[in-house]
Amino acid sequence: SSGINAEYGAIGVSGNVEELITLFISIIVHEVCLAFTLGLMLFTEGHTTTQFLVSLTCFVVSCPVGIISGALVIKYLSSTTLANTIFVLKALATGTFVQVTFFEILAPEFAERYANQLHKMAAVILGFLLISLTMYLLHDIPMVDFCKV
Repeated sequence: SSGINAEYGAIGVSGNVEELITLFISIIVHEVCLAFTLGLMLFTEGHTTTQFLVSLTCFVVSCPVGIISGALVIKYLSSTTLANTIFVLKALATGTFVQVTFFEILAPEFAERYANQLHKMAAVILGFLLISLTMYLLHDIPMVDFCKV
């Protein structure tokens, strides 16, 4: 994942409860996948216990630090500066998700020539369809309005 955890800052600068819950659920889903991948990668690459614990600590601490930073932005910035800062943080969060998905996760997977590319493409399409179906099914629930993101 990138060094900037802007998606966590986006939680801290959320303007309303619906947006906060939507961001929270999105980030939890993302973090569960990322935590599994990070743990598996650290385990299979044979890192020492110290390296594993340092990586895990950085991963765990980044979320609350980003949320607190976002909350501080709301508390101490003027309305114009706040609006611009929120825009930048949300843009960074979106860019981080796109960058991690396409360049750090999918690109290396599809670069392996010996692996079954058709199964991988089917998994990507299935994942996209499942998220799209979830958004469609939950779009009328007032507290979890995924379609507003």
